[in-house]
Amino acid sequence: MARSRRGILAALAGLGLAACGVERIAQDRTALRAVGRIGVVTPAVADAPSAPTDLWLSVPFGHIGRFVDAALKAERDRLLAWALVSAGYDAAARWSEHLTAALLAAGSQPLPVPVGRFGLDLLEAYPAAEVDAYLDTVVPEYGFSAGTPEGPFIPFGVVMMRVALPDGRVVLQDQLVMNAFRLFGGERIAGPGEPRFATAELFPYDFMRAAEGVDAALAALARQAVARLR
Repeated sequence: MARSRRGILAALAGLGLAACGVERIAQDRTALRAVGRIGVVTPAVADAPSAPTDLWLSVPFGHIGRFVDAALKAERDRLLAWALVSAGYDAAARWSEHLTAALLAAGSQPLPVPVGRFGLDLLEAYPAAEVDAYLDTVVPEYGFSAGTPEGPFIPFGVVMMRVALPDGRVVLQDQLVMNAFRLFGGERIAGPGEPRFATAELFPYDFMRAAEGVDAALAALARQAVARLR
């Protein structure tokens, strides 16, 4: 069993899909109800989008399937990245905007807390600030996903989140996986089903629509993340 699990993890790593989850810490509702001013720590967002699928040739076909899967995914990622660049889409900026908008809509008082980020991990500590709690978010994946390599592809995203009090106590920690499947860890949630692309080859031909899809996924993911603060 352990060898089988290692084999699956190796296959997922070859596809860039290895579990990057965090330990889940359930909501401390009493502490969260007292939070008004939320320090929004500078988020970490992946530099490039991705276009994964839930069906991997590596499962029945081993190493050969893994190499084929990795090559196909790399090409899909390249086409989607080209589409977003053509549309002038800035995922990191838009995620910050969506997160702030969701917090405001929920009645919170978001305050930016600038920090340097050097990876796609939640931070160990946060700078002093006049806030009731810190909200740390990492978006390691976003783009379009499909059940099979043949499509159709719909918007998807993954966010890791933590809410910590100024004294360092973590009152919420979770990972949300929207419109995709992750074998180990992460709460699966539904997201926008549109726009959809029949195949990944169409991303560059309708790049504005591709950007709209990614933006819809990030907006929905931000709303879902903020909903867990209540």
